[in-house]
Amino acid sequence: MDESVLYRLKNLNDHNIISVYKNQFKIGRATTNDLAIANNQFISSSHCIIEFDNGHVYIRDTSSNGTLINRSKKINKNHSPIELHSGDIVHLVFRKDEPQSNVIFQLDLPLVTKSTNQTEQNLKRKRSDTTSITSTSRNETKENVDSSNLINISTDIEMKRIKTNDELIIKAGNDMEDILTCVCCQDIMSNPICLEPCLHAFCYDCYTSWEAIQRTCPKCRVKVIDKKKNVVINGILEAFLKAYPHKRPVLKAIDNTKCKMNTATNAKIEDDHNAIYFNNNQYNDDMDNDPIDNDDDDDDDDDDDNTVLVMAAPVSNVRFICRQCPTRGFNRTKNINLVSTEFQCRPNQNHILCQCCVQPMPDRQDEPNIHQSCEICHQYFCNMYSQQCQRQDCLGCLNQLQNFNFAPRHLTNLVNDNPIESQIVQSYLINHHATMRELLVECCRRLDRREFTYIGIDRNLAVSSTKIVCYKCGLKIFKELVYQFRVSMKQNDILPITLRNRENCYYGKQCRTQYTKPAHAQKYNHACEQIKF
Repeated sequence: MDESVLYRLKNLNDHNIISVYKNQFKIGRATTNDLAIANNQFISSSHCIIEFDNGHVYIRDTSSNGTLINRSKKINKNHSPIELHSGDIVHLVFRKDEPQSNVIFQLDLPLVTKSTNQTEQNLKRKRSDTTSITSTSRNETKENVDSSNLINISTDIEMKRIKTNDELIIKAGNDMEDILTCVCCQDIMSNPICLEPCLHAFCYDCYTSWEAIQRTCPKCRVKVIDKKKNVVINGILEAFLKAYPHKRPVLKAIDNTKCKMNTATNAKIEDDHNAIYFNNNQYNDDMDNDPIDNDDDDDDDDDDDNTVLVMAAPVSNVRFICRQCPTRGFNRTKNINLVSTEFQCRPNQNHILCQCCVQPMPDRQDEPNIHQSCEICHQYFCNMYSQQCQRQDCLGCLNQLQNFNFAPRHLTNLVNDNPIESQIVQSYLINHHATMRELLVECCRRLDRREFTYIGIDRNLAVSSTKIVCYKCGLKIFKELVYQFRVSMKQNDILPITLRNRENCYYGKQCRTQYTKPAHAQKYNHACEQIKF
């Protein structure tokens, strides 16, 4: 290692080596940094500062997303500088799902015993008189290098004195840009809103797409109570964009034709050239990071008639890239052979987001035999298109009704959420050595024979066993079919015997007392219709 080099940074992405000669080395997206990384959206304008002090190296984070040290400790701008040692690995960007976006450096320090001596000798040589020339060529080379260093140092000092105010303005602008950057799209916020109670701010479109999956803050994961516009942030944003008009996000035009088509159904649609996807309040339950939450306790009967709303594109000025885009290829997914290689996305291909794994796929709904959305709630899912959803715990987010395999945890209190009536069905299956899967097949057969019906969506449209539905809608249909199966059971099939020949409750399956008083649920039969209003 050269004596004048304080330390080196090894780029583990492309294996380049960066020699650092300065006591303060800045890394970020802005061109004013010592090392500018402009092609990575996850890098902040001023991401971190590496400082050298008496043979010790410290790192100070100034980013909005934080910096990971040795994959064990994450620091952010609120932490004090942390000392780095030789061989430490620094992740400026660490994303498991997008390893090609990672930015990784490894610190290489000289021996500690030599580093301080070399630094002191370099400083002494820089202060010494460089006009004397010795006879040996080696000394001449050193003197020339030292004199050039002195000239560079003096020039740097003069330039710093001249540009102090400009640097302060640039630094203030970069800091403000980091504050006004949305962590979802890594761009300047557009139409920002604040979440309560954490008060974190995001683009309206970004949070709308996130809210379709889970009601938590994308940054701190706190449960969101409300969202509102913040006058202060909007004022600061407008002032910043006036000072830096070139950083104003480009607004996309809205397709008015589709808006007119949906006026009759009270639906709203915004079409972006980059992406379009649906949202339904059916998926706005508290999901706790589980995109498919099948807890329907809070659903009312009126929810079935809700109009499906088509939400705006999630991110402005950002183009989704899927595994069928020519620029991406098939590097992102392990299931390379599951997606047809005959199709490739066009340059302006619209993309939709799977509401289970939140991964983009090309919008091909107009093509025959391409299933990308639930026929009931119209949410988008990739299970049938990709033949396997990329979410690890996915149980088949989109499938034909007859082909579902529901998880046991979702089959408790299957009959109208009544534990007594559900136990009767469980006892019947045990007595006949049948499984829940076989019960689903039997219910689908009766559904096709019109012995069972499901009229929760459209009273004029019969649901068949081959209907393409999502996991949540399929589970809801299955629960209704199991209720009808319980109603059709003969008295001799009801076990235990004490539950036979019970009087029907006046309010039937609409009874609210069956959920709060187990004695009432056991005394009266609730697998019947309401006769008292």
